[in-house]
Amino acid sequence: MTTNMRVEDRLDGASNFRCWKHRNLLILEENDLLIYVTVVILEPKEEDAKARHKKNQVKAKRILTDSIKDNLIPHVSKLKTPKEMFDALARLYESKNTSRKLTPRHQLRIIRIDKSDTVSTYFMRVSQIRDQLAVIGDVVDDAELVTTTLNGFPSSWDTFVQGICARRKLPKFDKLWGDCTQEEARLDKKIS
Repeated sequence: MTTNMRVEDRLDGASNFRCWKHRNLLILEENDLLIYVTVVILEPKEEDAKARHKKNQVKAKRILTDSIKDNLIPHVSKLKTPKEMFDALARLYESKNTSRKLTPRHQLRIIRIDKSDTVSTYFMRVSQIRDQLAVIGDVVDDAELVTTTLNGFPSSWDTFVQGICARRKLPKFDKLWGDCTQEEARLDKKIS
């Protein structure tokens, strides 16, 4: 029985979501675990069935975790069931909302951080659009990506954004992500 996915086949964004989904569903089906990502399964009352159920859930969660790149683990690490994990990844990369009708380039220009977003969630959305653009051959250079990302922050971040823009050289996108995550943690600590 196959439970692991090759490193090069792991989910890393919108560009390989469909292939990843197909591979994972086959692996889960092969291990008789497909039901754990397709429907909500209530915990059985009998002790032996309860133990088997828990073991199968952990196995399905492990298959999903082993099949994604490390940068996606924070999106699923606190979720309790394999279905919640699978659904969270599908929401990230298989959205059916109306913004899909916009071109990825237009989505990148208008993306804004929502009140419900964490910095990480916002950066994941920006990364997803960047990946969609790369798939169709429209590569966004790092400086444009950084500028666009900074433009999406709310006015409460103006001082931080101005500090980034005042630097002699703009940071790379990944460095900006880290800087913004640290600033978010600092702000959260200041509030508490």
